[in-house]
Amino acid sequence: MKPHIAKLLSFFNFVLGLKQIQRSGWKFKASVDSPESVADHSFSLCAMAMVFSDLTGLNTERALKMAVLHDLGESIIGDFMPGQISRPIKKDLEQKAMISILKNLPKSLHDEYCQIWKEYLGQRTHLSKLIHNLDKLEMILQARRYMNDGYSKVKLRELIDSANTELSIERRDLISEVLQGLNAASIH
Repeated sequence: MKPHIAKLLSFFNFVLGLKQIQRSGWKFKASVDSPESVADHSFSLCAMAMVFSDLTGLNTERALKMAVLHDLGESIIGDFMPGQISRPIKKDLEQKAMISILKNLPKSLHDEYCQIWKEYLGQRTHLSKLIHNLDKLEMILQARRYMNDGYSKVKLRELIDSANTELSIERRDLISEVLQGLNAASIH
């Protein structure tokens, strides 16, 4: 096999690995029997990123790349719940994992994806803030699905509340409108 093909296959194996990693918060905090995988979560986030970036006039291609990359390091380090390890340790582990994963790509892709991933981590651009906020919105929507499936509303409400506190949204942005719509729907 040609070396560049072997490297691409190595990268794709990391991507495929996300299908095996269950989202730990659902399993351990909400007692969901068969929780979504990190790949399931990433797919939902990609769909949300596509729609929201199109609606808000942001760079949709970059948004999708950022959404795909945002949890890719978990294919090596696993999915940690907030508070399970410190943020600096998690960031360091993710950094090392992403270096290991992205090194398999051609230089042009490696450099671009590293830049996008660092932008995501920095949370300084409108796009990176959007993807972070959508990550939390996706969690809220998934928690509501688990509630509808009969899982503990008390345990899931705790996860929803933690996601809500991490959202950094303006009072009148599209995500806050979606959240208001969700809240209004649950009242009726």
